[in-house]
Amino acid sequence: MKRFLVASILAAIFLLAAGTAAPASAAQFGDDLAAKVQELMQSDKVSPETKACLSCHLQYTPGIVYDWANSKHAEKTPAALADLYKAIGAPEWADKIADKFKGYPYTVGCYECHGMFKEPDRPDIIDNHFGYKIVTVVTRKDCSQCHLKESAELSWTWHATGGIMSPFSPWYKGILKWAKDQGADPFGDARARALYEKYFPPYLTKQRGVDDIHWDFYKEIAKAVMQYLETGKENEIVKMLKQATGMVTPFDMDWKTFISPLWPASGALNTTLLNRMGIKVTVTAMDGTSKAVSNVMEHPSYRNAYVYFACFQCHGSIVMPYKKETVQIDGMQVERVALWGWPNNGAGRADPDGSIGTCTSCHPRHLFSIEQAREPWTCGQCHIGYDHPHIEIYEESKHGNIAAAYGSKWNWERIPWRVGVDFNAPTCATCHMSTIADANDNILIKGSHDLTKRLVWDQMHFFSIPKGVIPDKAQQALFYGWSQLKGRLEEIEVKRNDRAPEHYRYPVFTGLRIVEDGGKPGETKLPRLLKIEYSGELAEHREAMMKVCKLCHSTQWTENFFRIVDQNMIDYDIVARFAFELLQLAYREGIHDKKNPLDEFMELMWYYIWHHEGRRWRNGVTMLGPDYTHWYGIVDTVMDKLLRMTSYLYTALKTKQLESQIQMLKAGMGAQYAPELAAQIAQLQRELESLKAQLTALEAQVPVLKSQLKSLEASVADVGVLKGDIGTLK
Repeated sequence: MKRFLVASILAAIFLLAAGTAAPASAAQFGDDLAAKVQELMQSDKVSPETKACLSCHLQYTPGIVYDWANSKHAEKTPAALADLYKAIGAPEWADKIADKFKGYPYTVGCYECHGMFKEPDRPDIIDNHFGYKIVTVVTRKDCSQCHLKESAELSWTWHATGGIMSPFSPWYKGILKWAKDQGADPFGDARARALYEKYFPPYLTKQRGVDDIHWDFYKEIAKAVMQYLETGKENEIVKMLKQATGMVTPFDMDWKTFISPLWPASGALNTTLLNRMGIKVTVTAMDGTSKAVSNVMEHPSYRNAYVYFACFQCHGSIVMPYKKETVQIDGMQVERVALWGWPNNGAGRADPDGSIGTCTSCHPRHLFSIEQAREPWTCGQCHIGYDHPHIEIYEESKHGNIAAAYGSKWNWERIPWRVGVDFNAPTCATCHMSTIADANDNILIKGSHDLTKRLVWDQMHFFSIPKGVIPDKAQQALFYGWSQLKGRLEEIEVKRNDRAPEHYRYPVFTGLRIVEDGGKPGETKLPRLLKIEYSGELAEHREAMMKVCKLCHSTQWTENFFRIVDQNMIDYDIVARFAFELLQLAYREGIHDKKNPLDEFMELMWYYIWHHEGRRWRNGVTMLGPDYTHWYGIVDTVMDKLLRMTSYLYTALKTKQLESQIQMLKAGMGAQYAPELAAQIAQLQRELESLKAQLTALEAQVPVLKSQLKSLEASVADVGVLKGDIGTLK
């Protein structure tokens, strides 16, 4: 009995000691929250400036105030981050907060984020907001004053470049090419390198995991454009923009003429079918504008505004300040900076201080909840639908099923997150980002906001290639001459640059070799699969993800799972390259024309193979979704799209062959038609007409298939690369 009592006391002491990183308090609502706000406003923990903000905004925007009151910001001073970084096993970041926040006595409130912004010369500063100098848009640079680790890691991901890489890529690429023409070169002499770092987001001269990357030149662009729009003064930057991009602001781009496979403008909205027949219909818009048009895009009042709430909401916009103004709001005179591209919380938003990427995409303001960021549907807001159905795959997987059953009981906000104690199945964050600990707070997996750290394969582009080293594909193409869309593993060594630092010598992470380690088909040997041997950084990435799996699964389970995943990447790659070569054959034979990469039958089928079904196949495999692996994945890839490509090519080539035979027979007969030759020609002509009818029926599907691209309005992940590169692929 004594022994039991002693053991119980020791266990209690142990549990108390293990609870030093106590679970975060849950968000509260109702009268308790209202009382908490009043308590904070009277507390000496909150700065006088923030109290002034609260006293007004509690009346006009109460939702913001109450969200903030539920946040950890309302409870913690910046110095508390030191404890957080120690808790997640990253003590080296503990003292890297900005000097202005070291020893700062107040919690993080309105003024600390909106009034103590990082860049003092950004163009969107409101000089007098009821006596305070503030900014409307709190950026990643502003967050980095305290959260430098997260900001630096995030800056190296595709999330940070999602806006300039896709919807705004023509404008962005024009600037980059202009800068290169001025002599900017990351691998050149001191002057060339300095120019590169002045004009570019400097991925090619900085170090991953250490440096925080921004596009600082955009701040200078924003200042110049705002001055030009307010005064008409055209300085050197505005002249450069006109020369390099053909426009001044990125929003001068006519979304109706920027045609890409990912925009509905390239499909039914811009059809030429009626125009060929001389058909026009008169459409009168709500503004009274009336015009006879043969397609929607010809109407002057149609502006493709869907891009703001489809493409930009995931990929991010460019926030453009264009004037300072005084407006009446609720009977008060309020000074503000007029912004375009706002509101927006897209992952790759570019802000007026040169920030690219935004924290609020995953940590919505003003609560900034860890629970919300860890919750699968936060990722599912964008990782959803036809071309990357990650959330749907997760929900049909065993992991998603367990989360649905028990997630309401999880301890979502604890830091570090304890596997089996705080949660019992992985979410997106668990596998890709989270710091994971055991019940005693021993760190088992170090976390990172750099989402490549646990990934090997790029599952989004044409073929199976490893993840790219830098997220800026425009720079990769400009300085390496290499595109992830058309990349082949054997080209990686060729595209290295000996002048570059060792860790940026290649366009993708390297360390991959395929070996024959399994039995041949029909041979009694297990497993009958190829084996990929990893080394270097790819080995580190694979091992990092396997460590996550091994927290719940055996070593054999994990090794077998990834062996099968790798073979699926090989299998998909073979299918994709076969389909791609069929398309190249169609071009060589004159069956299709390269000029428009998405207006003919086989081009559409190829697009669906790599951008839709092939992605589902690969994503379904890696996330344990059998339905997406099979029916929506490989079945639709091979039995539908690839078979249609093959049938079309066969029919078109057979048609050409018959036409050639008929011409040869007619030429050989001269003026006299022998009855047997005439009968043979007639038979061939009947076959020819039948084949032509089949081709016509297939071609008739093209407008319908293109119109289906309207459903992709929320998916423009590769629009920039497609616009610039797809024409050179063939």
